[in-house]
Amino acid sequence: MSWLHYLPAPFLQAVNGMPSHLRRQITEVRFRLEKPFSVTAEGRNLFPDKEGRLTDLRYALKVTRSQMEDLVARLTEGSLYAFEDCMANGYIPLENGCRAGIAGEMTVTPKGTVFREVTSVNLRVSRFLPEFARPLTELLREGEPQGVLVISPPAGGKTTFLRSAAYLLSNGSKPYRVGIADERSELFLPAGLCDRITGCPKGKAVELLTRTMSPEYLICDELGAGEEAPLLAAQNTGVKLIASAHGSSPEEALRRPCVSTLYRGGVFQLFAVLKKGFRVEIFPAEEASPCV
Repeated sequence: MSWLHYLPAPFLQAVNGMPSHLRRQITEVRFRLEKPFSVTAEGRNLFPDKEGRLTDLRYALKVTRSQMEDLVARLTEGSLYAFEDCMANGYIPLENGCRAGIAGEMTVTPKGTVFREVTSVNLRVSRFLPEFARPLTELLREGEPQGVLVISPPAGGKTTFLRSAAYLLSNGSKPYRVGIADERSELFLPAGLCDRITGCPKGKAVELLTRTMSPEYLICDELGAGEEAPLLAAQNTGVKLIASAHGSSPEEALRRPCVSTLYRGGVFQLFAVLKKGFRVEIFPAEEASPCV
């Protein structure tokens, strides 16, 4: 199913009316209640009018309350209850690796924190670029398996890169067994020797995959606090980790305690820093100068 399926009619018309070269580069589509509709393409925030002509904030489409309600109903397939747990964590998982981030008014109930009203939606468009991680996977195949930290700012292509790495490593004449801890259902793959756990905290998924599927590589997105122990334990079984973290450089990424702990634990032997234009710079972790 295409991500376009989720757009209410006025916004679908606007996107379809945009120049084709921009349409192909869309990475995010943003809705804000009673505010301008926008799309992100080529690293820019763009504001189409109802015909798809690019304009400024004054003349861009506005998102009405009924349109926002229609959008949320489409994203949740008409069942808010079924997505309650995910929404409490700020997202709605969609098909083919897409995801909708959400914001708005929340309230605390006996069951936990829930949304009373969604006022912002960021529909993140997944992309499958199978060759994106080729420089990394060719390097990994040349010698012993190595752990890799993939680094870029938010929306810099980390998930797209990890998806490519999983695909390339798990296919070919000498495929590796790849385990994917896919907490937010973003790292979909069309084929390969992959075993994936979705909808589960990364730490728990890594523990289960290591114990039951004996992967040679583990892949997970966006490292966070509290995930250090199972990832360090996985390393002690011989499995190598390919994970991502926000940052514009290794030094910046390693200021985060979780990433620093894993680095000091010897989990990462390589850094892969993503650049504009789907380029990647790869170098040994020992060449960085982190403050850890």
